[in-house]
Amino acid sequence: MPRITDAPRKNGRDTVTIKTGGGPKKTATAYKWWLAGSKTELANQVLDTVGFLKEQQQWRYRQATVYARLYGNMPLQNFFGNNMTKMAVGQNLPIDRPTMNVIQSCVDTLISRISQQRPRPVFLTDNGDYRLRNMAKQMNSFIQGEFYQMKAYELGALLLRDATIWGTGCAKIYEKNRRVAIERRVCMELLVDENDGIYGDPRCLYEVKLVDRSVMAAANSDKKSLIENAQQGFPYAQADRTASDQIIVAEAWHLPSGPDANDGRHCIVCSEGTILDEPWEKDTFPFVFLHYSPRPMGFWGQGLAEQLMGTQVEINKLLMTISQSINLVGVPRVFVEDGSKVVKAHLNNAIGSIVTYRGTKPQYEVAPCVPQELYAQLQRLVEYAYQQSGISTLAAAAQKPAGLNSGEALRNYDDIQSDRFAALVKRYDQFYIDLAYQDIYEAKEICEEDGSYTTVYPNKDGTKEIDLPKADLLENPIIQCFDASSLPRDPAGRLQKVTEMMQAGIIDPQEGRRLLDFPDIEQEDKLKSARKERILQILDQIVESGKYTPVDPFTDLMQAKELVVDYINLYASAKLEESKMQLLRNYYTQVLAMTQAGMTPPPMPGAAPGMPPAPGGAPIAVPQGRPQSDLLPMTAPASA
Repeated sequence: MPRITDAPRKNGRDTVTIKTGGGPKKTATAYKWWLAGSKTELANQVLDTVGFLKEQQQWRYRQATVYARLYGNMPLQNFFGNNMTKMAVGQNLPIDRPTMNVIQSCVDTLISRISQQRPRPVFLTDNGDYRLRNMAKQMNSFIQGEFYQMKAYELGALLLRDATIWGTGCAKIYEKNRRVAIERRVCMELLVDENDGIYGDPRCLYEVKLVDRSVMAAANSDKKSLIENAQQGFPYAQADRTASDQIIVAEAWHLPSGPDANDGRHCIVCSEGTILDEPWEKDTFPFVFLHYSPRPMGFWGQGLAEQLMGTQVEINKLLMTISQSINLVGVPRVFVEDGSKVVKAHLNNAIGSIVTYRGTKPQYEVAPCVPQELYAQLQRLVEYAYQQSGISTLAAAAQKPAGLNSGEALRNYDDIQSDRFAALVKRYDQFYIDLAYQDIYEAKEICEEDGSYTTVYPNKDGTKEIDLPKADLLENPIIQCFDASSLPRDPAGRLQKVTEMMQAGIIDPQEGRRLLDFPDIEQEDKLKSARKERILQILDQIVESGKYTPVDPFTDLMQAKELVVDYINLYASAKLEESKMQLLRNYYTQVLAMTQAGMTPPPMPGAAPGMPPAPGGAPIAVPQGRPQSDLLPMTAPASA
C-alpha cells in the first residue's frame, strides 16, 4: 500500500513523495498548469497536480467508502488507485445478523418526498413589451423541452440521493452529437484544492474519469494514435480481471482571473499527452452541484449518512448484542434433578411424547436474556435518527397519523412536513435554475456554430418543435423556479383546496375540474374543457403567429366573447403589433355578429303573428321561430 512522507518545498510548490513496494519513488507536485507552454508540459503538470490532490485528499475516499457501505453495503474499494482493500473486508460479520438500516430508510423517504416536486424554471421580464414576453414564453417552452429530452427530473432524483449519501450531487453539462447532454458524476471523480475552495468558489476544478478507449478515440479522431498508446486504467486492485479497455482521463478547468486576464484554460490529458487544449472564457464550470447540507467552510457538502453515522453504528451494536443474548440465553433449558429416574431420550422434539420419570419432575425454564432497557434504548435511537433527519416514522412507513382523515388536516400536516425541508427544497430548485442557465449557454454555442438549435417540447396537444430564440434575452436572462403545481399532492387535500377556491369564486367549476387532474375523470374533463381550450388555441395563434381562424357554429360564443375581451385588454398594454390587435378585434366583432344573429327581436305590442298591419303602418313580416340546435347557446330574448 502506498504511504506518504513529507518532502521539502521546491520552488514554492508543495510536493508529496509516494513510496510503493519495490518500486521507485514518485513525487507529485502541484503546478500552475494553465501557464504551461508546450502540450507535453501541460499534460505532465495536470497529471502531477491531480496526483498531488488525490494523495492529499485520501480522507474523502475513505469517508465515501464508509458512507456507501452504510447506505447500500457496497464499498468504493480502490477508487482510481486508492487502496481501500482493508476497508472492503466484511469484518467477519455473520450474514444472518439482524439489520435496521435507518440511513437507507431516511434517504429513500427523503428522496421520495422531495423528488415528487417538479421545479419549473421560468424566464422573467421586467416591464417588457409583447416581444420580450413572447420570447420569454418561447424560452420557457424550450427549457421544458430540453428537460424532457435530457430526463432532467429523473437525473435530479439520482443526484439528490448522491447528495444525501456523500454530501454533494454533481451533474456535467456538455455537447454530444451537436446536442446538449447531461450526465451524472460521482463527487469522488472531482478534485478541488482545499485552500482554493475554502469559501466554496474555487478557481480550478479537476475531473478524473475512466473512459472507454474506443469512445475517446471516436470523439477525438485527430488524437487517435495518442489514445491508443495510453496506458490502460483500472479502478480496482484485481487489474487482470476485466474485459473492458479503459483509460484514465484527467480534465482540468481554470476560470479567467479577470475580464482581460486571458488565463482561462480547459484541457483533457491522458498518460501519453494532451488530447484537448482550448481557452476557457466562461465564469463557471460546466457542472451543476446539489449540496445536502453546505459546510461552514469548504466546497463539498455534508450528507445525511455522515450525520446519522454514529446513531447507525450504535443501533448496529445494540442489535448484535440483543441477537447474541437471545441466541445464548433466550433458549429453553430442561432442569433434571440429580438422581431422579428420567429417561433423557424421552426429552426430544416429538409431538405428544411421553416422558417417564421417578422422583422430581423435569422443569422447563427460559431465563430472561435481554433487559427492557436495551429495547427502550434501541427504540430511542431509531426515533432520534428519524427526528434528526426531519422524517417521521409514519412517513418512513408510508402511514398517516391516526385521526387525520379530512383534506384540510392532511394538507396542514403536509405543510408541516414540508417546512422541515424548506432549505433543501430551495437548493433543489436552485439546481434546476443552474441547469437551465448551463443548458442555455451550451445550446447558444451550438446555435452560433450550426445556425439553429431545435428541441421537442411536450404539451397537452402532443409534441412541438421549439427553436432556440435569437434575442438579447439570452444575454442576461433572469430565471426563477416554481413547482409544477402549488396544489396539495394527495387527492383529499387537492379536492379540499380546489373546492375552497370554487366556493370563494376564484375559479369556476370548469377550471376546478381541470385542476383536480384525477386520472379516473380525465376523459370527462377533456370533454368539458374542450370548447374553452379550442378558443384559447385560436387566440394564441392570432397573438403568436397572426393566424386567424374564423368563428364557426361550433364555437361557444359566450366564452369566446369573454376570452377575446381579456386578450385585447391584456395585449393592448403589452404593445402587441397593430395587425394582430386588429385580428383580435375582428374576432370579437364576428362573435358579436353571430351572437346577435342567434337572437330574434320580440314582436311589436298589440300585433299578433300573421295579422295585417295597422292602418297607416308599415307591413309587418311574420317572425320565424328560432332554430333549435344544441350547438348555439339558448339566450333569452331581450325585454322591450
